[in-house]
Amino acid sequence: MPRGPEAAGSLPPRARTAVFLLGLCALLNIYSTQPVLPELARDLDVPVGQATWTITATTLGVALMAPFAGSVSDFLGRKRVMVAAIGASLAATLACALARDFPAMLVCRFAQGLFIPFVFAVAVSYVAEECTGAAAQGANALYVSGTAFGGFCGRFLSGAAATHFGWRSSFVAMALVLLVTLAVTAAWLPRERRFRRSESLLASLQGIGRHFGNARLLGTCFIGAAILFLQVGSFTYAGMVLEAPPFGLSSFEIGAVFAVFLVAVVVTPLTGRLIDRIGRLRTFVLVSAVCLAGLALTLVPSVPAVIVGLAASSTGVFSGQACAIGYAAEAGGPAKSSAVGLYLTSYYAGGSIGAVAPSPVYTAAGWGATVGLLAAVVGASVLVAFAAWSARAGRPHRIEEPAP
Repeated sequence: MPRGPEAAGSLPPRARTAVFLLGLCALLNIYSTQPVLPELARDLDVPVGQATWTITATTLGVALMAPFAGSVSDFLGRKRVMVAAIGASLAATLACALARDFPAMLVCRFAQGLFIPFVFAVAVSYVAEECTGAAAQGANALYVSGTAFGGFCGRFLSGAAATHFGWRSSFVAMALVLLVTLAVTAAWLPRERRFRRSESLLASLQGIGRHFGNARLLGTCFIGAAILFLQVGSFTYAGMVLEAPPFGLSSFEIGAVFAVFLVAVVVTPLTGRLIDRIGRLRTFVLVSAVCLAGLALTLVPSVPAVIVGLAASSTGVFSGQACAIGYAAEAGGPAKSSAVGLYLTSYYAGGSIGAVAPSPVYTAAGWGATVGLLAAVVGASVLVAFAAWSARAGRPHRIEEPAP
């Protein structure tokens, strides 16, 4: 029988490093073309507006595959699937660097999106199965902290590499990060011990349909959608505000604002401890209040105030994600990985809507009204959390641990 920390349902330090890198890997590629869109568009001879499809193609791949990735891992196993997915994502990323025309680039970017859920959804399921109690909350928060760093790292490394060596080198930089993640995961992440293999792939896929009768899970999916709606909406339209008078920031300066993600990298791991101390629902209410305070601060006509406001809102978003994604795994019962996949689809759907839905409000009434819309979405997510996560809603299904 295992002894020490592992026996108590926690992960050893090396495995925690792997969990952080898996989180980084989950968001590394999705938005990595944002800093290189003009150069990429010129080289592949397409308008800049059309080049944004390099982002949409990846998110579309994520949304399409997310519900099924977990079912595959339910049948094949957790670590095996994650290692294979990172290797496939590495190959697709190098293929992007070699793409000869825009259609080929879109195919490669779509392929990247198809592989991401096999890391994102499966890693969360792995943590939910292998960790218990406070260790599970901490590992989930560490994983989400990794996603925050991945969101920053993908944009920063891409822009830095492209500045010196051209846009194709940005994909080589991403591939190097994936190579490190692949090596660390293969060497340091223990094989799953509490995993129960599904009888067949078909049986695992059938579990997806049962999730639609799980009110707690569906509520959590709404919360995830609201979280990314806020993140994408706030940064998209605040960027427009910062570009316009009286601020007049350059594109490079606006891109540097994404460094506020680093605050979330430091703060989010503490969310797990907070959940363990005061509970998931109270923690979510608290971090939602931080989001609202941050949004309010962006209304102050000062660049530092807007940046601090975005930092607070972004940190609240990632902490809220740590609350929601762990509950999605718990609420899924035996089919926890497909539950996380459904959550992931909802999460990115919310982000897609958050990119376009505030546009009429911003155009007609400006940033103040847009903040009002974003605040209303935060308020709705808190109300849903009370309905889905309170004691009255009951406890999510739990997987019994196998006998030693």
